[in-house]
Amino acid sequence: MGLITYLTTAEAQFGTLAWTFFIAQIVGVGLGAYLAWRHTERNAARHAFMRQLGLALLLLSGVGVLFGAMRLFDVPTLNMRLWFWGQGLLEVGVLAYVIYYMRTTLPKLEREARAKGLKVTPSSRSSREEVTPVANEPRPVATTSRREARRDRKRKK
Repeated sequence: MGLITYLTTAEAQFGTLAWTFFIAQIVGVGLGAYLAWRHTERNAARHAFMRQLGLALLLLSGVGVLFGAMRLFDVPTLNMRLWFWGQGLLEVGVLAYVIYYMRTTLPKLEREARAKGLKVTPSSRSSREEVTPVANEPRPVATTSRREARRDRKRKK
């Protein structure tokens, strides 16, 4: 049995390797959803990276779950091993790029965000988080009237 025959043969059985890959894809969907919507970071650059990584993981693993479901339900063209191996190679390539990005580009972006004074703060009006600049100097208290001083105290809270 050659490699091409191995990859293109329709396989009705869902073996151990296929189950492992399918479960890993389901875990990847869960991890991607967590990183995209629930995970928080203080540094704005790292927060944006984790959100984008979560969305990419959600998309890639979702396609893997779709391939797994099609193979599990024995859809004629999509029950070949070729789809799992192609998906696995694509995910290994994306993983290599993510590691490269984390080691080269992300530290520079984190330093720039720290120098600009950007941090992630939860918004009180929505569940999404927004990036706000952090003031290096405290604002002077209004000295013109009592009303403006009271407003400034309320804004600080």
